[in-house]
Parts: sequence; C-alpha cells; structure tokens
Amino acid sequence: MIIPAFLLMLAAAPSLAGALATSPAVPAHYAPYAFLVGEWEVAPVGSPPQAVTRVEWGPGRSCLRLGTNLLIGGREAPHFEGLLMWNGVRRDLDMLLSLDLAGGRIQEQGRVFVEPDGTVVRDVTAIYSEGTRSIGDNRTIGAEGGTAKFRQTFKRDGADRILTTLMRHTATGWVPSFPGSDRSVMTRRKPG
Repeated sequence: MIIPAFLLMLAAAPSLAGALATSPAVPAHYAPYAFLVGEWEVAPVGSPPQAVTRVEWGPGRSCLRLGTNLLIGGREAPHFEGLLMWNGVRRDLDMLLSLDLAGGRIQEQGRVFVEPDGTVVRDVTAIYSEGTRSIGDNRTIGAEGGTAKFRQTFKRDGADRILTTLMRHTATGWVPSFPGSDRSVMTRRKPG
C-alpha cells in the first residue's frame, strides 16, 4: 500500500491543532513593537475618529500585519494593508504596504524602528504608478511614476492609547499629511 506523502508529513510533524491552540511568546526582537498590536481608532486631538488601524500577529508571530481603513460616512473604507517583518541585519522591521487596494499601483516601502525613548518610527517611501494620485497634494502621476517620503511616529501613552504623528516631506520640510495628523491619538477599541 502506498501512503500519500502528505500523510507521512502530518505524522512526522507536531499536532497542527496543538500548534494553533497555543500562542507563542512574543519573540524578543518584536517586543518593542508589541504594544501596537490591537484594533485602534485614530483621530486628530479633539476630533472624532477618522480611521481604524488594525495590527495583528502573522502565523507563529513571524511578522505583523498592518491595515488601516478610513472612516467615511460612518463606514470603513480600505486605505492600506501590508506586512512588517524582522530584518536581522539592520535589527529593525522591513515594511511593505499596498495603498491601492483596487489594483496595487501604489505602495509604501521602508523600515520601522525604535528610538531610544521607545517611540516607534515608520520611515517610508510611497511609490506611485502612472495615472495614480499622490497623497497630500493629489496630483496625477505621469508616465515616469513618482515617489514621496512619509514618517509616522507611535509613542505609547498607557495600555490603551498611543500618540501618533503622520508627516509628509515637501520641498520646504516636513508637513502634516492631513489636517491634525501632526497631533493624533490612537485609542484601543473595546471588544464587542
């Protein structure tokens, strides 16, 4: 009798059900970023929420999944989604996000790192394909494509609150990406 290869692999591997039932400890290299895990409402200080950000662990805590939906008319509209993954050479996280969730023609790529004071920084370049619109100045991108630099900070302010900024680089320096993005708050959503 021939035993299918996948049955042999299953017999030799640890119980999949047992592996999925237990959640591994946070790996030391991801520990400085673990406070970001959760579902967060994002709002400029003193304003109602404008977005919902979700950060969750990938399989076996091998990476972090990051997604943000904008709140438009009380409903969530997808804005971006992607991965943060450990880079053992630089000792920080690589980041790759799709900002065009209806075709993938805009992406952000860069790195996420921790400052000495514990602030997490997302330092990225947006890459635009021809015909897309740039974030911030809303210009149509030409045949050569285009890029823009962004920087976001996350500073823990208790278990359920993060102070955040989102800035865009221009010819005159760093400016808020949208009104109030230089002083925003992420508040953890309560389950249910």
